[in-house]
Amino acid sequence: MNAKEANKISIVTYLDQLGIKPSKVKAGYCFYLSPYREEKTPSFKVHPNKNLWVDFGDGNAGGTLIDLVLKMNPNFTISEAIQEIATISGSSFFLHPPILSIAKPSEKEPPGIAIIKTKPLGNNRAITDYLRSRGISLEAASDFCREVYYRIGDKRYFGLGNANENGWSIRNKYWKGCTAQGVSHYRNNAADLCLFEGIFDLMSYVEMRKAERYRMDFMVLNSLANLKKAMPKILKYEQVDLFFDRDKAGKDATEELVQSIPQCSDRSKSFFPFKDFNEYWMSNENWRVKR
Repeated sequence: MNAKEANKISIVTYLDQLGIKPSKVKAGYCFYLSPYREEKTPSFKVHPNKNLWVDFGDGNAGGTLIDLVLKMNPNFTISEAIQEIATISGSSFFLHPPILSIAKPSEKEPPGIAIIKTKPLGNNRAITDYLRSRGISLEAASDFCREVYYRIGDKRYFGLGNANENGWSIRNKYWKGCTAQGVSHYRNNAADLCLFEGIFDLMSYVEMRKAERYRMDFMVLNSLANLKKAMPKILKYEQVDLFFDRDKAGKDATEELVQSIPQCSDRSKSFFPFKDFNEYWMSNENWRVKR
């Protein structure tokens, strides 16, 4: 694929293959939330017939599909951008956009998630902005996550992925799921364990207590449904600090562990009155200053 061929591929279809849907379609134009920066009001406009884009929230930046891929992946060369387009689009050229809709991927975990590739964090602007919108820096996230590019049926998407014992747990702004259920265990040869429900809670803890990040082991259940399978590993630790969500399911699981396992301690008061550690961290004044 050369540059001319790459720019013939529909921008709308390319974004659709990544799981990025228009927020609205009006008078022959498609309006999106910007795919490479965080925003709440759609200001990214695509002209399907001309196959060009403009981002009104970014100083009217715009151009061709290659220009867009370079914006979404600021470390790419032009050759790498063309290769990325070829990878996402597959063997067929998408010369015409699909039927337009504002539907998003189902929130239910779909079957048949196929991993295309993974990359270190920092290559995809949309994923980086998603992390930043949750108060997490690339430095804190890089020890636990990667960019994951995957396919569901004939549709291609990308998201933030943390590896678990059986596959990948993946999430983006619109959806979360996994290739297989499993626990993520990060070992530092410590006698103490910090146990979390979700990866953003762990990363929020790391952001807040960077000086202590390697003084304990970390475990992310990815779902409370994985707690029973994780018990043999949990029981090996001398001290287990529990940072489960302050909802009914999290409170019930915490109470059960504290009552049945002497080395377990409830640490959810550290983010009271918020539901979870990430919500607490995002409310933190220090995080807002860092942004």
